[in-house]
Amino acid sequence: MAEVDTPTESPAASQSNNVLYLGVDLGTSNSSVATSTDITRTVPSVVGWPKDLVAYKFLQKPIVFGEECVRNRMSLDLFYPLENGVFKFRPEGESEEREVVAVQELVRHVIELAEIQSGTVRAVVGAPALASVNDKQAIIDVMQDLIDSVMVVSEPFLVAYGLGLYNNALIVDIGAGTLDLCRMHGTIPDDEDQRTLYKAGNYVDEQFHDLLQDKIQDSPISRHLANSIKERYSFVSPITEGISVEFQVAGKPVLYNIAEELKTACESLLPDMFSAIRELITTFEPEFQDELRNNIVLAGGGSQIKGLPEIIESHLSEFGAVRVTIVDDPVYAGALGALKLAQDMPESEWASV
Repeated sequence: MAEVDTPTESPAASQSNNVLYLGVDLGTSNSSVATSTDITRTVPSVVGWPKDLVAYKFLQKPIVFGEECVRNRMSLDLFYPLENGVFKFRPEGESEEREVVAVQELVRHVIELAEIQSGTVRAVVGAPALASVNDKQAIIDVMQDLIDSVMVVSEPFLVAYGLGLYNNALIVDIGAGTLDLCRMHGTIPDDEDQRTLYKAGNYVDEQFHDLLQDKIQDSPISRHLANSIKERYSFVSPITEGISVEFQVAGKPVLYNIAEELKTACESLLPDMFSAIRELITTFEPEFQDELRNNIVLAGGGSQIKGLPEIIESHLSEFGAVRVTIVDDPVYAGALGALKLAQDMPESEWASV
């Protein structure tokens, strides 16, 4: 997905008390920022360096970000700095220079998209629901030289906060690296109210890529191509018609029906997700479980899988009425929730950061 701009007024004219607030969603697939000056932008979470002199001559720049990396991936050494929703580093003792630089450069680029002019800058950043203390500290360490104050908060909680779902709601945030769940009950959720699963969008990509390569053995299938097909056609509803996609086989275009493979890959998410949803509902205060079941909200890129709300409702129907909805803006729901929390946070809280 390319960087996206929305209409904005002058940042200098909009900053309240010379404080700029940022909501940041550092995602495995895409990273987004929303500002108190009405800027919203997103960029694929990938960094690239030219492979050689020819690549540098072609690109005319020493480092490349986002969609430009995807377009020119054959000329670049690509790094995806966010794995499982947190910063990716090599194990201790191994070389990590390029990985560290990729993390720093991606975060710097995302912050630059906010068009900071001057004054104090405060940010709330989304992280997986049960990110470790070390993971959260890594985010703070990378950002502390770029902004004045930063808080790291559970991503699904930020989605709920941005939507005003403060009570008896269950957020299911399906990202690329993690699938995060958070139930709201009128106060800040505890660890027992949240779950982080690691079978998410990237896992679906891996399953689909393997199935696709097994089906089309006479043509190399890249992970990028498999991901592009999944993003366009993903579904979990019963197969009613084929999905025909053209592949190059021995230099010639050949149509294949890939519906069964895609459905199988997408449904690989369901068992663990169903289990986590059921657990969060059945361990909730009994008299409020009905309301919780009727207020399940899907967020993240995976929320766009066709048929997902219906299959969740069907799976939970034994408990009674169920209602599953999808956020209006899966790209910015987390970042906008983070921005809202940053602006609502009392001054005393920021002073203690």
